[in-house]
Amino acid sequence: MTTRAKLVLKPSAPEPPAADPVAPVALPAEQAKTPKAVRADRQAKRIIAGHFPKATWMQLRMLCTKRDTTSQALLEEALTDLFAKYRV
Repeated sequence: MTTRAKLVLKPSAPEPPAADPVAPVALPAEQAKTPKAVRADRQAKRIIAGHFPKATWMQLRMLCTKRDTTSQALLEEALTDLFAKYRV
C-alpha cells in the first residue's frame, strides 16, 4: 500500500484588518445615485404590463406581423377601444 503525501500549508500573507461593519462606506462620485436619463419619447409615460398564456403572446406577435405594426401600437388601440366601451 502506498502512503499519501502530507499536505503542507504555507502561511499566506497576513490579511488586512477587517473594516468596521458599522462604519458607513462613502461611494465615489461616479457611483452616487443620480436620476436616470429618460428618453424623450418616454417622458410622462408609464409601463403597462401583464402575464399572458403563450398562445395569447403568439397571437399578438402574428397580428403584429400581419399588420406590419408593433405590439405597442396594437395594445394602445385595444386599450382605446376598451376605454370607449366603458366610457372612461
